[in-house]
Amino acid sequence: MTETATWIDFWQGENAFDQSMSMNYAYFLDRVEQYITLTPTTSVLDVGSGPGHLADAWHHRVGRLTGLDIAKRYNDIVRARHADHPNVTVHDLPADDFLHFPMLDGHTFDVIIVMSVLQYYPNIEAVETLLTNLKSLAKPGTKILLCDLIVGEAMLKDVVSALGQSLRQGRLAKMLSLLFRLRFSAYYGVRQQNGFLVIPPNEWLALCKRLDLKAYFLPEPITLQHDRMTLLIDF
Repeated sequence: MTETATWIDFWQGENAFDQSMSMNYAYFLDRVEQYITLTPTTSVLDVGSGPGHLADAWHHRVGRLTGLDIAKRYNDIVRARHADHPNVTVHDLPADDFLHFPMLDGHTFDVIIVMSVLQYYPNIEAVETLLTNLKSLAKPGTKILLCDLIVGEAMLKDVVSALGQSLRQGRLAKMLSLLFRLRFSAYYGVRQQNGFLVIPPNEWLALCKRLDLKAYFLPEPITLQHDRMTLLIDF
């Protein structure tokens, strides 16, 4: 990993995060349907779709599921796994323009999920651009869930929360193994160089108000790390 490595560089290469994402998604999937409804006609957009956890869980329950990711490696995995599922589509996002989605022009979605992605964005201006573009893909009744948001500087608390939830789920050994591998992986170096994007709750709500978006934070965690928050935008 070079001195100029960015989060975009990291996610386009192989990494040790697949196991962590699997645990986080299992926790999320057990809880998210308190806030959204899935039907055989529901259209879902998964921004930062990674190795396709939503596609795996929902392809047989929804009408259409579209994934977007900058990591062609992940997208190829999803395409191969869902080659027999014509309602699943994934698109490669260019690393130098990952905030605009011309391939979705003319489409709208019932549910838009942005899961554990925004902490890797460079700044709040990039988030504002994303929300503006997602707004154009919404229609009356659409729900956008911005999940796993880091809203305060609390790295140690983040780790303790993940360990505690893993212990309760009987997955502590797997989480400890993952944390050890991450500490000595490229992830640690990129985090030291770039940090995470931290946006406090009041700034999230102010941003949504500025964009004329009706938004509120969920009253309880739906992701593994309980110090992180989920923002629901309702149309």
